[in-house]
Amino acid sequence: MKINVLGGGPAGLYFAYLARKRLGEVDIHVHERNAPDATFGFGVVLAGAGLARLEKADAESFARLRSITKRLGNQEIILNGQAVSIEGEEYGGAVERLQLLKVLQELCAEVGVHVTHHDDITDIEALEDADLLVGADGANSTLRRTYSHAFGTHGSQLSNAFAWYGAERVHDCPTLSFRNAGGGAFCAHYYPYTDRRCTFVMECDRAAWEGCGFGEMTEEQRQAFVEELYAEELQGAPLISNKSEWRNFQPVWNDHWTYGHRVLIGDAVRRAHFSIGSGTRIAMEDSIALVKALAAKRDIPTALATYVATRKPAADKLIGAAQESYAWYEDMGQHMQADSPHAFALDYLTRTSRVDSTRVASDYPAFMKALAAERVRMTQ
Repeated sequence: MKINVLGGGPAGLYFAYLARKRLGEVDIHVHERNAPDATFGFGVVLAGAGLARLEKADAESFARLRSITKRLGNQEIILNGQAVSIEGEEYGGAVERLQLLKVLQELCAEVGVHVTHHDDITDIEALEDADLLVGADGANSTLRRTYSHAFGTHGSQLSNAFAWYGAERVHDCPTLSFRNAGGGAFCAHYYPYTDRRCTFVMECDRAAWEGCGFGEMTEEQRQAFVEELYAEELQGAPLISNKSEWRNFQPVWNDHWTYGHRVLIGDAVRRAHFSIGSGTRIAMEDSIALVKALAAKRDIPTALATYVATRKPAADKLIGAAQESYAWYEDMGQHMQADSPHAFALDYLTRTSRVDSTRVASDYPAFMKALAAERVRMTQ
């Protein structure tokens, strides 16, 4: 069997490694447009449930990934400088994206996967000689775009704007800090991925974008603005830019995950919003499910049908949660008018249908106790 994989990110590399290891003597070639040491972004989250699934799928690769993972502590939510701790089970972990790619590249080399970099495939016809063509080439997938009609591709654009930054800052927990400015709302999503560096995702609603004059600013001026607004959270450190352009998130989804001998995984098949911190996890779990289906059904059409039938329901639940989450952020300015920081935090925690107040009480009893006490104080 010959398999061509378009895209050498976490989804493509992890699929290739697992497939070569599980399927035996298969010829697998990964085509990646960028250099092996190129990465855009900083750290990525691997939540607790995702880590458990990676361990179950392959203990050897999990041990390597675990060694470069920074464990994350309890979550913190800040409303205009007032912090609320969400104490419960550990959030999971985060890993530097470049180190994640390095480990996966090493694993692929060890099992005999062919990976070529600086390999920008613009004509899919060059890869069509394979028995299976896997599109793991991200939100701007060339494979998906080439056959968009067959995949049934849809897209939209959100009104909030965001940019990914990093920062040199000692920190130990995933944090969300919401601040009002310019007649609108900002949010900083930040979490550590090494002992001294954090990812900082900055977001603002349309009212803040217009009220602060972001449309007339350069990227450098926008960065300087949020550095000043979040000086307390940054502890005086500057933000680190890596192609950190402000833009609007564009959800992408497809009616069909497969077309003939072609299949999409990860962000190529649907784009998970960063507010649920599961994009890399979902992509790598796609890889696990696809390899499992191929191992069980060596006939490609049957294997692809099995993959979709077994994987799509679980993935759709996560994507549904992501949609509810970004809808909440689109109206975050209104939510920030809550009576108190704890009431706001509860509203945030229950922003998707996957979590209600009963579950919050079960998972975070100390938080709910503090919320009850806060409500008592407000009525006195």
